[in-house]
Amino acid sequence: MQYLPLDKAEVLRYLGYRHKQELTAEISQLIDDLMIEVQEKSNAVYLFRNFPIELNPEKTEVKVVGTELILTGKNIYHHLKNAQSVVLLVGSLGIAIERVIRLYEVSELTKARILDSCCVEYIEKVLDLAEVEIAATFPDYTLNRRFSPGYGDLPLVPTQRDFLNTMNASKELGITLTTTNLMIPRKSVTAIIGLFENPEQAKPKRKVADDLTLEMAKNGRFNIKAT
Repeated sequence: MQYLPLDKAEVLRYLGYRHKQELTAEISQLIDDLMIEVQEKSNAVYLFRNFPIELNPEKTEVKVVGTELILTGKNIYHHLKNAQSVVLLVGSLGIAIERVIRLYEVSELTKARILDSCCVEYIEKVLDLAEVEIAATFPDYTLNRRFSPGYGDLPLVPTQRDFLNTMNASKELGITLTTTNLMIPRKSVTAIIGLFENPEQAKPKRKVADDLTLEMAKNGRFNIKAT
């Protein structure tokens, strides 16, 4: 399988560790072990699609052309106002890793908590890897930072539902939405990325992961539509 380089400092941050807080050798080793286990017991996948967009400055909204998805709010409007098109991205770690966490919660609560934090870091790394593939797929464009439904003034409802329907996420990735708008599997993320002809307009600027490669994406077969 294709392992990704997870950031231990990020796992510690998700755990709530503060700078200079003592980390025992036992916990440090446990984190190292679980950063491997999360990758071995997850079914990490992603899917992205590119769409043209239409801006409506009067309503401060962005229409994703050819879909029912309309992105509303000043934050997402400014995020995409200079973009030539948009990429919708969804990723998930699958349901199996959640079962592992629940098993640990019964008898090894510390392990369960650390594994949960490793899941957060892993899904973020998977989406970072997806960005590597997106950048390679659209070499004439520059990506800006990903933006998720529920962030800023982009409402979670009904954006998340319409986003998942647009991506056919239930069929393609097995992702469903509860009545309280939580995604199942829980370790799933949706994101919106603008594609820009002018790199200077691709803001906020995304941090390019220098430890991830297109070869990793191909070897790991994370993209369910890859040929």
